[in-house]
Amino acid sequence: MAKIGRICKEQMIKEISATLKEGKNIFVTDCTGLSVSELSKLRNSLKISKIRYFIVKNSMGKLALKNVKGDAMIPLVEGTTGLAVGGTDPIAASKTLVKFSKDSGKLKIKGAMLDGKIISEGEIKEISLLPPREVLLARIFGAMKAPISGFVTVLQGTINKFVYAIEAIRTKKQNAEDRGQKTEDRKI
Repeated sequence: MAKIGRICKEQMIKEISATLKEGKNIFVTDCTGLSVSELSKLRNSLKISKIRYFIVKNSMGKLALKNVKGDAMIPLVEGTTGLAVGGTDPIAASKTLVKFSKDSGKLKIKGAMLDGKIISEGEIKEISLLPPREVLLARIFGAMKAPISGFVTVLQGTINKFVYAIEAIRTKKQNAEDRGQKTEDRKI
C-alpha cells in the first residue's frame, strides 16, 4: 500500500503541471522575504491580467516543469520560488512583476517561458517597457490603414479637381450667357 504522503505529493505535482499546461506564460520568481500582505498585493495586481501566482516547493516545481517540457527553466527553481502562470498578455504581466519588484525590492524575477520560448530577466525588463497590447495593436492597424487612407485621399483629390473643372466651365458659360443677355438688353 502506498504511503499517503507520497500520494498527496503526486497529486500536487499533477495539479501544478495542469496549471502550468493551461498557462501560455510562466514567470519564475524568487519571493524570499515577502510578507503575506505583500504576496496578497502581488496576487491581486496579477489577477487583473488573469495571472495566477503561487509559491511552490522546489522539488515539486522542478517535476512539474519537467512534465510540461519546461526543462530549461528547472535551474531557475532555487530558493523560495513563486510561479506566475497564465494570462494572454505577457507585456502586462511583465510590467506588473517588474513594477512590484522595484517597489518591494524583495521580489526577484529569474526568467520566464513565453509561448514556449525561454526569456531571461533582462529580456523581461525590456518587454515591460513596451506599450500595452492594445496600443501595439492600434499602431499596427493604424499602419495598415495609412496607405488605404492615402489612396482614398488621392482619389478624392482627383474627383474634386474634376468637379472644380466642371464648375469652372459652367461658371464661364453662365458668365458668357449673362454678358450676351446684357448686350441684348442694351440694344433694346
